[in-house]
Amino acid sequence: MITDISTLLLNKPIILAPMDGYTNIPFRLIIKEMNPDLMFTEFVNSDAVINENKKTLSKIRILNEERPVAIQIFGHRPENMAIAAKIIEEIGPELIDINFGCPAPKVSGHGSGSALLKDLPLVSKICESVVNAVKTPVSAKTRLGWDNSNINILQTAKIFEESGIKFMTLHPRTKVQKFNGKSDWNYIKKVKEQISIPLIGNGDICSPEDALNMFLQTNCDGIMIGREAVKNPWIFKQIKDFLRTGSYTKEIPFDERKRLCLKHFDLSMEYLGEVKGLLEMRKLYQNYFKAIPNLKSFKQKVFCCSNPPEIRDLILNFEDNSE
Repeated sequence: MITDISTLLLNKPIILAPMDGYTNIPFRLIIKEMNPDLMFTEFVNSDAVINENKKTLSKIRILNEERPVAIQIFGHRPENMAIAAKIIEEIGPELIDINFGCPAPKVSGHGSGSALLKDLPLVSKICESVVNAVKTPVSAKTRLGWDNSNINILQTAKIFEESGIKFMTLHPRTKVQKFNGKSDWNYIKKVKEQISIPLIGNGDICSPEDALNMFLQTNCDGIMIGREAVKNPWIFKQIKDFLRTGSYTKEIPFDERKRLCLKHFDLSMEYLGEVKGLLEMRKLYQNYFKAIPNLKSFKQKVFCCSNPPEIRDLILNFEDNSE
């Protein structure tokens, strides 16, 4: 277990972002193969943690082979966030992260996530409550502000710094933007110039070239990848190869795509069960086999089948007819 989070931040870490419905154990074990420096579980509601909700607790189960792993919590009551952090500390993550950035209605619509950026004194109270409640390092992830008329990221960053947050992650869009338009990396650069704690850049890193450009343009201490990791699990390895050697494998061979898809399928069956595992995999086939001409026919077959061994055979026998 990492006792000094600065150890992680020495070599410009590449981090898997917390994503609800995606960063479960099967997906994390797939990404682990690509050598990320840190991975997040799905983010969880602090109140659900306190109430020992089974579904919530299953989201933050950690296997030793995954480590280092971080758990992100959201909520808007400082005392509950502190209690939840204590409970989570018993699970043993290397890091506890506070969600100040999620724009989803089920989070921000209830006063949590990016909605907190409208109340910076409350942001401060939450940070202080969580930091003081646990010995595990605490970080925070945030956005620029609520909307373009209320960009308060510099004030938010100062609050993080003063409250004992070990490092922060910035997705440089507003809450109102959600994931529309382009993230403004200039703000990552501005924040980095004005704070002393490490800063992780996040947003629109879709290739190894993007990763290098973010480092060069912003001087950030590390990068976090979310949506692109779902589309391309190999991106962590590609980025590390590119930063180290200046080149990387751009086109993932079909056999490799099939191998990883099969592994993901088997892990989903093992850790999620047949029903949920099959539903989860339906979201992912297209990412493993994108640009394959006969993908549509393959998807129709697997979507019409509910027998795991039969589906596994369909994946195993799937061929690229463009070759």
